Amino acid sequence: MRPTGVARLTTVGAILLIAQASACNGESVAGATAAIPETFTVFNNLIAPVTISLDGKPYLWVDAGGSTSFSMPSTTQRLTWVSAKPLDAHGTPIFDDIGSVTISLGASSHQLNITNVINSQAYITARVYNTTAAAVSIGVFNGSEVSCASELPARRLTEPGFTLIGYYKLLIGTEIRAYREPSGCTGPYIAWPASQIRAFTAKSGLLTLTLDTAP
Repeated sequence: MRPTGVARLTTVGAILLIAQASACNGESVAGATAAIPETFTVFNNLIAPVTISLDGKPYLWVDAGGSTSFSMPSTTQRLTWVSAKPLDAHGTPIFDDIGSVTISLGASSHQLNITNVINSQAYITARVYNTTAAAVSIGVFNGSEVSCASELPARRLTEPGFTLIGYYKLLIGTEIRAYREPSGCTGPYIAWPASQIRAFTAKSGLLTLTLDTAP
């Protein structure tokens, strides 16, 4: 009987030692924090696609005007989105006023509604058509300086010229201008009135403008 009792005592002692070691290493089952998958939904109301990153790592792409739901670990701390930029006549991205936007997921409602109003600041974008025979350049004036946003070709036969600009802050002095020079946004210009600039589509910030008189 004595050998049996020794064996049982040894076994119990080994179990206690293992439990103590696990507790010291912070590996006890009660104290573990597991990353539980959670569903998150993104609605993109912009006319530009956006790239979504989680904790700094690119994760997925959401089309313009689209939405998607995806699973992410509950331990994810931040989500960052970046809008795609339109290309100029030479295929180079034209950077606008929207940079990367980061939100904390700690207090989120598991969904993100991306609109043209970011941190209480409205942004606008424009599709611009040209029915004249003159190529022009399109600039956005913010009240103190001009961002040369795009080159707008002349019409071809019965087809108007077309360009798309990026997103720019809508400020008190904001104007969208068509400049006589086809590149560089210099020389005489025609500006669309404030009434048109502020008549953007809700959530997307989109304007549709037509140049029917050459500057």
